[in-house]
Amino acid sequence: MDRYIKPDSEIMKKLDAFAAGLRSRRFNQLGYPFDQETSMAGFYRWLAGTGLCDLTLINVGDPFKRDWDMLNTDAFERECVNFIASSLGFKGGHWGVISNGGTDGNMHGLYFGRRVLEARSNVPSVLYVSDEAHYSVKKLGDILGMETRTIRALEAGSMDVEDFEMKLDPNRPALVAIAVGGTFKGAIDDQLAISEALKKANPPAVYRHLDAALFGGYLPFLDDPQARGILDAEAMGFDSVAVSGHKFYGLNEPAGIFVCRGEILEHVQNSPVPYLNGLIPTISCSRSGFDALKLFWRISIFGKEGLRRQAERVLENAEYFYRALEKRGVPVWRNPYSNTVVFRRPPDEIIHKYALACSDDLHWGRLSHAVVMQYFTKELCDSVADDIAGMRA
Repeated sequence: MDRYIKPDSEIMKKLDAFAAGLRSRRFNQLGYPFDQETSMAGFYRWLAGTGLCDLTLINVGDPFKRDWDMLNTDAFERECVNFIASSLGFKGGHWGVISNGGTDGNMHGLYFGRRVLEARSNVPSVLYVSDEAHYSVKKLGDILGMETRTIRALEAGSMDVEDFEMKLDPNRPALVAIAVGGTFKGAIDDQLAISEALKKANPPAVYRHLDAALFGGYLPFLDDPQARGILDAEAMGFDSVAVSGHKFYGLNEPAGIFVCRGEILEHVQNSPVPYLNGLIPTISCSRSGFDALKLFWRISIFGKEGLRRQAERVLENAEYFYRALEKRGVPVWRNPYSNTVVFRRPPDEIIHKYALACSDDLHWGRLSHAVVMQYFTKELCDSVADDIAGMRA
């Protein structure tokens, strides 16, 4: 078969027009945290040139297994996991996997957490999560059949630790889902205050899972040591963390990275699967082998220094965009270390033009937000701010 076989010319015209339409709007997707300038053309040229584009590459189960004959990219997956674990302050002894996205990473965190707590106590555990955390956490609690207690959020969006203390059951194990970057306002839950509340209540066992889908990409590379410390596993004592690959790391389709302490794996190993040659700790058996190559490519191109520059530029532009709206008289809010800028909701025409995310807030009213990513420039910030403020002729 012709390696370069394509649909007929009419179908190609249709596809080409569709592609051109998407490309024309790629820098008008401001409400969602994707880098619309992923620079993956070199990767796809390499993929085509090597012929790997014509192979099926599936990574099965544990990427740290060694005895596996099927075609895979486990070695590159391990390198990616180790790089990210190191950036998150895991001092060796960790385990991880490239997941199918942020929700899949959260699923691993909650499932692993429930299993660990079951091993440490025969009392059913309780899942605690802020009402401004990602919606997937409550849904996953329901899937796992866990009692979920929703904790009130403060006005700026972080977990209200006083409400957490009131709802914390000292007689049952606690699985705490901590948001490092709330979905809409970009707020960071206070891990130290949460730890103090747990210490005071002293439940039979505790597991802390961090949802750091977006912030987990850039916080570890900032110059500010306080920012880096938020996602330092040794300093903060969290057990697992989920980071998205298609947000700050710039993959062009959903993927994620889940990392946990190595000893946690002891509690999630099920019976061996003979035809898969061993134990399968992952929830998904089959995962994309190409995601590992893509993420390895991105990490190799930029390295820690390149990611540091991107992280600093993202927050610099987020502050610039915040000030641009403020100067134009638009009510605007931004949390510390957040690249999410929240503002009074503009007319529908502007919402649709820039694909802004919207929400109705008890404290701040009708809101929209923009997530400042690597492709933002100061010129783009000024142009969008003019539109939001209604200053265009």
